[in-house]
Amino acid sequence: MSDNRYPLVSVIINCYNGELYLEEAIDSVLNQTYKNWEIIFWDNKSIDSSAKIVKNYTDKRIKYYKSSTHTSLGKARNKSINYASGEWCAFLDCDDLWTSEKLQKQIDIANNNNVGLIYGRMSVFSKNNNYSSNWSNRMIKNKNNLTNSLPEGEIFDKLLQHNFIPLLTAIFRRDLFSQIGGISEHMEIAEDYDLFVKLSRLTRACVVREVVAYYRVHENNLSIGRQEQDFSETIEIVSRYLPLDGAIQALKVHHSFRSIQQIRDGEILKGFYRFLSNGSLRSLFLLFLKRY
Repeated sequence: MSDNRYPLVSVIINCYNGELYLEEAIDSVLNQTYKNWEIIFWDNKSIDSSAKIVKNYTDKRIKYYKSSTHTSLGKARNKSINYASGEWCAFLDCDDLWTSEKLQKQIDIANNNNVGLIYGRMSVFSKNNNYSSNWSNRMIKNKNNLTNSLPEGEIFDKLLQHNFIPLLTAIFRRDLFSQIGGISEHMEIAEDYDLFVKLSRLTRACVVREVVAYYRVHENNLSIGRQEQDFSETIEIVSRYLPLDGAIQALKVHHSFRSIQQIRDGEILKGFYRFLSNGSLRSLFLLFLKRY
């Protein structure tokens, strides 16, 4: 497809020991109604059968690369995107899925709007709802509330307060990724937030207001047990934009949300101390409005 209406989309799959669900993820790309895509499969030194699974596919649009060393997720995403040729890029992790019309719906929007970021709604699913982690239980319980707020246009100030863009739903222009200098390479949990905050400073966003992707909750999700690291990276990202008023208010919102998490997880004194030191009632109200 050489027509400008059908730009190449580079689908980046970063993988580390992802054999369990990998075929489902790849098949969800193969089943796209939009056909002008390539998969850049970045193997972050896996020691399972991930490489064998990918190499069993004969579609020439699937391109396999193996990292010489195991790296942070932020660095792995940067390295993999260096091999992309597409005008647009998207990340799909190897335990998640896309709906068959995801890319078509987003390219249709791209053809009719001057934007560099397009995202949509995700649905959370699991084949086993019996989990020991508080994070997993919250994800399943709140699955219908995760993306209720879908702002578009100039979203930078809103994004500072709440990361409402699910990584698996987004596509973005590759030239903008280069302009922002990529993802901060030390990021391990909040690398998606780092990416979208940077992009939202440069470009407007559009939204597909339907489910375009499925986020799988399982016992090995990267975020399990790492809420404090996620919070620390989030605070670092927002703090870059101080002394903007939006960043000041956003820090209060994030501290308030973290205090609620700590109280729910049984760290009651820590949660109340964080809220009294860094949160505010106004930020709690804003948080309620943004998320629900």
